Amino acid sequence: MRGLLLGLLLALLVATPTGAQDQGPAIGMVKVVDGEVAVERGGALIPAVEGLDVHRSDTLRTGTAGAVGVTLNDGTLISLGPSSRFELSSFEFAPQREAFGFIGQILEGTMVYQSGRIGKIAPENIQIKTPLTVVAVRGTRFAVRVPTQGGN
Repeated sequence: MRGLLLGLLLALLVATPTGAQDQGPAIGMVKVVDGEVAVERGGALIPAVEGLDVHRSDTLRTGTAGAVGVTLNDGTLISLGPSSRFELSSFEFAPQREAFGFIGQILEGTMVYQSGRIGKIAPENIQIKTPLTVVAVRGTRFAVRVPTQGGN
């Protein structure tokens, strides 16, 4: 029996995507998936499904006909359209310590962002980076389009 449990534990560890062990707690969850969507984590691509946890340093990727909606732990909503890449660079939502912050980076494609509780409590601690500038979030909602590397 002990050998069976040890074997199952070892199998789970081997099946865990590279880098998932050191990602820390989830910072949000995939809510909507349409078409080809993946989460890049620790160098591995994980097919995105509704309910998949997202972690700090994950990169969300959509295919040419893909779209994804993610809700972060503070209620922030991020929606990506086709051919998009978005990195969840940094996220902290710890009201008990009064620690709040979010940094994300849209690398290509389209994104709609809607602030959650961090945007209401500490809007100065939110940044969305683009290849050309940094958006300091002071409002509730905005959209961004970054040309894909192919120039579309």
